[in-house]
Amino acid sequence: MKLQGSVCTAAMVILALWVVTAAAEPTPGKTTVLGPFTGAEAPLHPANQSPRLDYYGTDLGWSYEHNGKLVFLFGDTNKAGSFEPVGKIHDDSFGTIDLSRWPDPAQITPQHLPRVKIGQVPGSSRVMALDPGYVSDSLKTPEGGFSNGKREFILFILTKPRGCMTDAQCGNSLTCDNGLGYRGPKFFQEAGLTQGCMDGSPGCNDDPLFDHGKPVSGSGLCSDMTSSYWADTPAGRVSGMAMKMRVGVRSLSDPAKYTKVRDWLTNKFINTALRTVQDFVPANGPGYEHQDYRPATGQGGHRRVLLWGRPGFVGVAADDRSLGLYFAYVDMPAGPHFKWKIHYFTGTGPNGVPQFSSREKKAAALDLDSQRPGVQPREMHDVVQHMSIVWIQRLKKWVMFYGGGMTRSTVSNPALPPDCGILYLFAGNACHDVVIGNGAIRMRTADNPWGPWSPPRDVLVGGAPGARPPGGQYASGGIMHHPRCTGPDCEPGSPFKAFGKDEYGWLYGTNIIEQWIRPAGDGVDVIWNASTWDPYRVVLLRTHINP
Repeated sequence: MKLQGSVCTAAMVILALWVVTAAAEPTPGKTTVLGPFTGAEAPLHPANQSPRLDYYGTDLGWSYEHNGKLVFLFGDTNKAGSFEPVGKIHDDSFGTIDLSRWPDPAQITPQHLPRVKIGQVPGSSRVMALDPGYVSDSLKTPEGGFSNGKREFILFILTKPRGCMTDAQCGNSLTCDNGLGYRGPKFFQEAGLTQGCMDGSPGCNDDPLFDHGKPVSGSGLCSDMTSSYWADTPAGRVSGMAMKMRVGVRSLSDPAKYTKVRDWLTNKFINTALRTVQDFVPANGPGYEHQDYRPATGQGGHRRVLLWGRPGFVGVAADDRSLGLYFAYVDMPAGPHFKWKIHYFTGTGPNGVPQFSSREKKAAALDLDSQRPGVQPREMHDVVQHMSIVWIQRLKKWVMFYGGGMTRSTVSNPALPPDCGILYLFAGNACHDVVIGNGAIRMRTADNPWGPWSPPRDVLVGGAPGARPPGGQYASGGIMHHPRCTGPDCEPGSPFKAFGKDEYGWLYGTNIIEQWIRPAGDGVDVIWNASTWDPYRVVLLRTHINP
């Protein structure tokens, strides 16, 4: 009985500490939809009206500051009349906002919104499409950008694997999985989407490598078997496939062009968020008292670019394949020619000092459930989508926004499984097991960039697609289209050929604009943007975060 009492007392103490810790974490308060930021229903910037830009909508919108302007990197961008991509081989775009005209985020209201000046080919109606030195058609997009004060840099996902016969051909301590093949274009062809598959599955080209145009028997694709998304199952092995990323530096003469600095083959950082900091020295230990997490300025010997990554955008928790979170950093580039030497977080040593390795295979998943000791570092939600992570000095916390929804529509590609649709592109044959949930954008916080991270809390609920009647942002007055919405203020759908009558919108592509964070009461107001699939656009929002 005495032992039982001690165990009970210990359990109560742990529970009490959990409750106190949970209560101490910042929480999201009211979120206000400020309005369409760019794309469908958003007014054009005056500079894009003469000649009028042939522009309907876009998504994403990763932001950074350079020379007094906010620069936004947008994803797949469409024309106004035909709703086709703005270019055949390049379809991403960019925009700017002059911070001298919008220095105070308190001025931003639903009635007074900043307009994004979209890059436009001079003297024409054409969008100036981003050129990363590679074909950037559908599903190849920028994942972030940053400035060192003099030059601008981009991180771009190319969605291409690498063929191999041996581990040595993969590099970065990755493994050659000789049981993997591909569907679609060959991995070395820039255009199109190359999908992984298991040898012997229908339509799978078993031998990715080629010699004088002929398949090389026994070849496979580079993989990371230490990834949280990998498992010794057909779907799990495909999910461990590494994909190519590109780091580029922006031209000084042509704002649409980038010069390749390095191609980076990775699995754990396929879905990447990045942020610059003024001074980060791992040996100094944890805590803001020992590190300067403010955005990097133009000078400083310990300026870094922090990277957070996940091995995908949609996980499958039911198959024990969650999208774990990983952390790394690189030195701030001093100029256009630099080494992209990545330091991967592997855990903490004495006194909580973070440890790093040059080998991605050593990268450890971060603690994503710090309130429950002993719980494995896994993401509890399947739909992760893109992340945005920022240091908020007033809260002394790192804040992460992520999540959203997904569709199972097959209209854009009738060959996809009817009960999975586009979800198949993200989860393969395991698409049936994906839980879409309530489509919410969620928030986590942490004291250190490597965590531990607090459990997620809903910031903005998009809505459960199958709910009757539709709620959240699907209801009348919401920001997304749903075919079953009834009421005077239901959002009309986008007139894309790829959108069927049963299509609905969903949230994704969250981006916190760190230059527009301001104190409010005893907390902060954060202005951020997110994408909506239908209508196709980027919206601007404000969320209050309680300390």
